[in-house]
Amino acid sequence: MSRVNGQCLCGEVKFSAPEAHHIDVCHCDMCRRWTGSAFIGVDYRAGGIEIAETESLVWFNSSEWAERGFCNKCGSSLFYRLKEDDSFMAISAGALDLPSGLTLEKEIFIDEKPDYYALAGDQKKLTGAEFFASMQDDKS
Repeated sequence: MSRVNGQCLCGEVKFSAPEAHHIDVCHCDMCRRWTGSAFIGVDYRAGGIEIAETESLVWFNSSEWAERGFCNKCGSSLFYRLKEDDSFMAISAGALDLPSGLTLEKEIFIDEKPDYYALAGDQKKLTGAEFFASMQDDKS
């Protein structure tokens, strides 16, 4: 299986992950505050992410169920991970050296998306409740 590399803006935090096959977008209030817009990322539900040890990677306890990783030198928003399911992590798509040709598969928390932007395409659109239900379905 091929891998993709990634890093923060200053290059202090470096990582690699399995090859990506699609992109997802989260419109939740927390993601928009964290990134300044919608979070555009690659979801990895089977793990396989390798992060080089560095003191610059900091994890912020953003909710009861998740943490967000960022570089404390350049401020790059990099990772989102679930506390109780270490097999799930999302990486900011802009931090990865991704190939061309990837498609947008789904938008989540569409019920929290503001009306001042819209993404083109016919991708799946899930509310927050529908997304959490799909996460439970994936575990069964």
